Amino acid sequence: MKNDKDNMPHDTGYKLLFSHPDLVKDLLTGFVKEDWVWEMDFSTLEPVNVSFVTDDMRERHDDKIWRLRFREQWLYLYLILEFQSSDNYFMAVRLMTYIGLLYQDIIRSQNLKKGDVLPPVVPMVIYNGKPEWNSPCEISELINPVHQSLKKFTPHLSYWLLDEGRVDAKNLESTDFNLTAELIGFERCRSTQEIREHIARLHEHLGEPENQEIRRTFALWLSRLLRSRFKNDNIPEFQELKEVDSMLAETLTEWREEWEAQGIAKGMAKGMAKGMAKGMAKGRIKEKFQMIKKLCNFNMPLNEIAVVTSLPLEKIEKIIEAGDKGIELIQEEDLNIN
Repeated sequence: MKNDKDNMPHDTGYKLLFSHPDLVKDLLTGFVKEDWVWEMDFSTLEPVNVSFVTDDMRERHDDKIWRLRFREQWLYLYLILEFQSSDNYFMAVRLMTYIGLLYQDIIRSQNLKKGDVLPPVVPMVIYNGKPEWNSPCEISELINPVHQSLKKFTPHLSYWLLDEGRVDAKNLESTDFNLTAELIGFERCRSTQEIREHIARLHEHLGEPENQEIRRTFALWLSRLLRSRFKNDNIPEFQELKEVDSMLAETLTEWREEWEAQGIAKGMAKGMAKGMAKGMAKGRIKEKFQMIKKLCNFNMPLNEIAVVTSLPLEKIEKIIEAGDKGIELIQEEDLNIN
């Protein structure tokens, strides 16, 4: 299991992305299926700097607060970006605490008096962990009422959740270009070619000079994502998407040359298999297993791994799913020994 600290640069890139109003707007218009979204004045969308800071927030660095005009008053958006490997069961409690602190700050900073009203706050959680989010989105579900007459003292607060791993693929493939959908699409890419296709879409829609900053932020975030995916800390933090695309193109060429030189290409793999001595089968099984792991780490599609290793796709899937024990699934006959 990855350590949370290993994901920190990638996670901070998320914070940078959701520091752009265009990404927040696309989050709301593309994924929040509520009528009130279309009554908001997105031209007024602005970040909120608050004076309250809790010890927990000092450690997190991934909460963003925005506000915009809605029906002639301000509406606040409290965004929490959640990157843990599992969901936070008591997230509703944490949000209730943060929103209470936000209201105190609004009362103090805006010098509200008796008879004034507080603005609405919409709590939003964006989660990109692999396990499905199963925590209650309503705080009352976390509180034992004990007795029917005590229910009136139970607080009610709900938060809106975007569980990226559970977003319907049809929503992402919408004909309308959406920055948040592209972000999730990058996360789901299983090959270098798919990543390049998403970069091309960003180029197509963000090519104007006024979009330079959002392009730069996506390039920075992608650099950190690829550094994690390829397990290569030497990947620099690119400033432009075209630089990321060039790096990927060069990397694909280098990988193909490396695979061919090592006999990983299908034809050479078969040739090597024919020359294998049966007494060396155990060592060759280990080599084939290491080859599969390496190609998987390079994010090569599973069907392509099946081709270059001359193994059925179903077997490749089982080997990868078994982890280190996957080597036990490779048999002598899988080496194509005559």
